[in-house]
Amino acid sequence: MSFKNVLVFITLIIVFSVSVHAQTPGGMNIEELTDTEVAEMWKQAQEQGFTIDQFKTLAIARGVPSSQVNVLITRINTLGSSPTDASVSGGEESNTENNSLEIVIDPTQDGLTGGESMSEGEIKIDITKSRIFGVDFFNNPNISFAPNLNLATPSNYELGPGDKLVINLWGAAENTYNKEVDRVGAIRLEGLGPIYLSGLTMEEANNKIEGKLKTIYSGISAPNRSPYKINLDVSMASVRTVSVNIIGEVKVPGTYSLSSLSTVLNALYAAGGPTEEGTFRSVKLVRNGHDVTYFDVYKYLMEGSQEGNRTLQDQDVIIVSPYLSRITIGGAVKKPGSFELKPNEKLKDLLRFVSGFKSDAYRERLILERINGDRMLIKEILIANAENETLNDGDLLRVNKIINKFENRIQIIGAVYRPGSYEYSEGIMLLDLINKSAGVREEAFLDRGLIFSTVDGVTKTSESFSVTNVLQGTENVILKANDVVTIYNKYDLKEEYTLSIDGAVNNPSSFPYIENITIEDLVIMAGGFKDAADFGVIDVFRKIKDSEFETLSKTYKLASDGKLTIDGNEVFKLEPNDRVSVRYLKGYSEQKRVAVNGEINFPGNYTIEMKNERISDLVDRAGGLSPYAFLEGASLIRENPYFKDAAINNVFDNLNETGTDGANLNNKRSFKVGIDLEKILEEGGKESKYNLVLQDGDRLEIPSVKETVKVQGQILAPSLIRFDKVNTLKDYINKSGGFSSKAKKSKTYVIYSNGDIASSKNFLFFRSYPKLKPGAIILVPAKPDPRTITAQEIIGITTSLTTFGLLVDRLLR
Repeated sequence: MSFKNVLVFITLIIVFSVSVHAQTPGGMNIEELTDTEVAEMWKQAQEQGFTIDQFKTLAIARGVPSSQVNVLITRINTLGSSPTDASVSGGEESNTENNSLEIVIDPTQDGLTGGESMSEGEIKIDITKSRIFGVDFFNNPNISFAPNLNLATPSNYELGPGDKLVINLWGAAENTYNKEVDRVGAIRLEGLGPIYLSGLTMEEANNKIEGKLKTIYSGISAPNRSPYKINLDVSMASVRTVSVNIIGEVKVPGTYSLSSLSTVLNALYAAGGPTEEGTFRSVKLVRNGHDVTYFDVYKYLMEGSQEGNRTLQDQDVIIVSPYLSRITIGGAVKKPGSFELKPNEKLKDLLRFVSGFKSDAYRERLILERINGDRMLIKEILIANAENETLNDGDLLRVNKIINKFENRIQIIGAVYRPGSYEYSEGIMLLDLINKSAGVREEAFLDRGLIFSTVDGVTKTSESFSVTNVLQGTENVILKANDVVTIYNKYDLKEEYTLSIDGAVNNPSSFPYIENITIEDLVIMAGGFKDAADFGVIDVFRKIKDSEFETLSKTYKLASDGKLTIDGNEVFKLEPNDRVSVRYLKGYSEQKRVAVNGEINFPGNYTIEMKNERISDLVDRAGGLSPYAFLEGASLIRENPYFKDAAINNVFDNLNETGTDGANLNNKRSFKVGIDLEKILEEGGKESKYNLVLQDGDRLEIPSVKETVKVQGQILAPSLIRFDKVNTLKDYINKSGGFSSKAKKSKTYVIYSNGDIASSKNFLFFRSYPKLKPGAIILVPAKPDPRTITAQEIIGITTSLTTFGLLVDRLLR
């Protein structure tokens, strides 16, 4: 789509406020616009002084489909600027773009809640969605009040210049006339003079046309069964367009070209509806300088009434005056908000507009806050007087909730089968309430229970009782209304005890303490002994209470026969918080595995036989090296003992973000250890420092002969180059295109195939580069990003220099 079409679209929607078109200009699809075109469109709308709501309303009024408008608004919202900012109106505050309502009200009440706290007991409410009844109805882009042109023309429709009629004759004679009512209000048929129809209804026009046609078609008057019968039908081909002026407190006032089938409501919706300062109760229709009717939007919304919703004619004027009286109501009503009342309407009408009370509303009286001179006053209004109670503009009404208090409730909570609330009756006994709750549970604490009572509705008191005595009938208590009976759980009244077991058992864990449990019971709960368990050494660690503050715990050494029975049939009972440790056999250790891969005669996994087994021993056990082994590239892969699981990695990642050094060490599962396999395998090398002792998980990698050198990093053409011992590091750099502009030349380093790393060195004005070997990788790092100086740092430096200059000047003087 060309940008010219976009400008045409903008002009038709934004600039021309006189004519309305039935379709999007040029059949344009908003989705075909680029982001640049949408941004330019929104920019021009802002320059015209339109808010996003006005822009949307005007586009719909101009005939753009709602679906296309919604797509356009979504596209605008995805741009960098926010169309909902106050700045979109060019700095002017407009009452049409402020769709919020500020109300001060008790925060404990429903309806109008949320916002910034002003003072104790009050809340400042800033609601994005308007609480003025009727405003949101006209803001809904998903509904349209365009008249349906596919229905039959109403019989009371008044014809005028521009209407097109279709006159069909069939039967003994056939003919079709397509005629338009001309400027003088007439249609002209061949053989007949002008037929004046302007101002006639469709029914009257049909009769007049029929009378005229009878003069040349006598068969129109023939009986229906006559062979000479001619049938006549007069219908509308298209309706004219009328020009209507909409002025006053509407969102987009102006002159609109609408279908002649449009009504007051259609025109009002096309103009975006009344503003928050406009009336919804008395929208006036003026025709030829006379007041024709008044339309009440509330009646339409509440009852569907079409009273006053007259069909429009050319040059009609719709006037929306400012509202006369508006009352706000909140709290326990179904539709809290602000409502406009007519002078003769009372409180009962307001309650009808809010659709009545919620189920938890206090319906005897409501609270009224009213402006009285230069301050406010509070008044209580009885709902019974709603028919006679007159309200004033600015009144604020609050409907409170009923209080959460019962007149005939008693409660029982705790260790009973059916805790909860029960009906209070005069003289009810505590045992009766316990029986209603299906009795106490096994874990109930039977020595003492409590009853909490309220005296005079304010003071709290308590009374204790013996649960055992009450159940046995030797003690009983008469309950009072609102009493709360509590029967405690005996396990909640003492410390939670545990038992733990570790060592050579299959499932080391902790368990809740059970009375009279033995060591063999705990071993069974832990899955039994492991094969490496030493049955003769079982330690039990027990806390003790030492008044001398010297001993912390006591250790018991026990033995077992491996069949989970204690030697000598001695029964050792565990006590709360005991810790049992089953020892492993002396000298026992888990198998340790290593691997050797690559150019070796028998690659694969091996088990370490001796604790001091070394790299050379593994090579010997694997049958020695193959003829193609590259000794200089051999490396040892060792597992990282500091490796943490994924959950802990997140912690280390956060540490890295704050600049903590060394945290990445814990994120690698394994490392490549540089070794010199050639020195290890030469005569006498097995006892050298190069021959490392193997650890569990080690993997020896022996590559085949390498013949290339890899160059990567900040160079022009990273590449793989054939190794030549006469080439220096700089030769390989040059063969890869040389250093890039971002290269940190002095930090160039080399990673050898065995894992060793060598870096460049500087001495005075000379720089030496590492020697190269087959399979090496040359890495050229990047320069750090230049650090930018902030405005605060510039000010600080300038201030320091100024101070220093003044100090020098003073010293010189």
